[in-house]
Amino acid sequence: MSHQSEIRKRIQTKRQSLTKQQQTNYSAQICQQIVNSGVLDNAGHIAFYLPVRGEADPTPLQLIDAYQDKHFYLPILSEHKENHLAFARYDENTQMVLNRFRIPEPDVATASLLHDPSQLDVVIAPLVGVDSRGNRIGMGGGFYDRTFAFKKDENSSPLLIGFAYDFQLIEPQTPQDWDVAVDQIALQSQYLSTDDL
Repeated sequence: MSHQSEIRKRIQTKRQSLTKQQQTNYSAQICQQIVNSGVLDNAGHIAFYLPVRGEADPTPLQLIDAYQDKHFYLPILSEHKENHLAFARYDENTQMVLNRFRIPEPDVATASLLHDPSQLDVVIAPLVGVDSRGNRIGMGGGFYDRTFAFKKDENSSPLLIGFAYDFQLIEPQTPQDWDVAVDQIALQSQYLSTDDL
């Protein structure tokens, strides 16, 4: 088993052992770090994700009064570009459908999707593990890396924020050429900007 597979397995086991109450409390702490950081204050278009299998939950951000005028999006599997993500507007009334990975995604017309991810201001990304430089271990599908590969060549929007429990902060990783690091990391106990390190 590779080193990354071991880390993935260890963290996933720990994540799934959290009670619903722990998950809710810890996720609220992470959301509070984002609020305190001010990073969303000037962002109009924000992508986040629906948690599966014990992931930390960023969706309470949508309910915060100060963010009521912001547009939130969920990733959906792109039909135009294989193994890429497109983004669909999302609120509590959005109709959902399960994708091929059995993950709920908005059931919307392709025409209404945001296909250019650089139009987003902030993307709150799921991850399994992340080091202090922003190198993330995801689920292994590479969807986020492919979708945001353009950020490796140009220092452009969106700002990528890893959203994770404290125990998901891991020892430094050696990134692969295609890996796209997150710019900032929101944890329960701290908010890290990877360029400060």
